[in-house]
Amino acid sequence: MTLIRVVKTVSMRFAQFVMMTSLGFSVSAAAPVETELLAEQWELSRSGERLLKNNGLSAVVEAWSKDSRQQIELQYPGGEEGELWVYQLMDWLVALGIPSTNLVAVPGSGEEGLIRLRVIRSGGKFR
Repeated sequence: MTLIRVVKTVSMRFAQFVMMTSLGFSVSAAAPVETELLAEQWELSRSGERLLKNNGLSAVVEAWSKDSRQQIELQYPGGEEGELWVYQLMDWLVALGIPSTNLVAVPGSGEEGLIRLRVIRSGGKFR
């Protein structure tokens, strides 16, 4: 009987380990996708095809497409130039199929010449 208890205990511990490990993988998969777009990159990629060749932007679009209830937050540099840039980028994202209601422009990227893009869940679950 002692051997059976040992086997049951080991089996239970192994099952707990597998569940905890798989939980860790699902939590990491839920992490937000983020990227940065520099002004220099933007000047070179003013077409939908070129935008999607940017690995960071294509990762953001792909992550959003997995759950269209999510939003894409665009943190842009303040001022008139920053606003023009972010609205041009948003127009391109709409042209690529992302509804404008899923795009959120937020001033204050912290750096001139930089837009940060981040996929966020709607409803404020995390940001």
